[in-house]
Amino acid sequence: MSALKGAPELRARLKAIRETFKPLGREWADEVVVLARPMVPVQTGRLRSSIRRKNATARRATVEAHFSANFVDAGTKRHTIVPKKAKGLYFTDGGQSVFAKRVDHPRTQARPFKVRAAHEALRRKSPLQALLKMWNGAA
Repeated sequence: MSALKGAPELRARLKAIRETFKPLGREWADEVVVLARPMVPVQTGRLRSSIRRKNATARRATVEAHFSANFVDAGTKRHTIVPKKAKGLYFTDGGQSVFAKRVDHPRTQARPFKVRAAHEALRRKSPLQALLKMWNGAA
């Protein structure tokens, strides 16, 4: 029985493929952050500045933002706001102080940006070229 020719090279290439995602995921996540920030509507700037790459491991890359990103992305249904512990609500509207026992909050229209930014980043940072480069460079 003869040994497989080119086995060390094949092993090196397969190892390169396994380790491909971490740098690709990092680049993709950074591109998502760059693309998502201008897509977010700005009122205070808190949401826009909170979008960042959380991590990039060998299996996944994570982009995170303030929890309000989910409400901006998907919108909200009409709902009533009532105080949990106090007797009333206090807020300012156009410089005027407003006190209320309950507030009927209108529906908020969705402004989707998360999936659009992720797909556009994937289109811009094609993993195929990087995969071919790592495959050919490992031999």
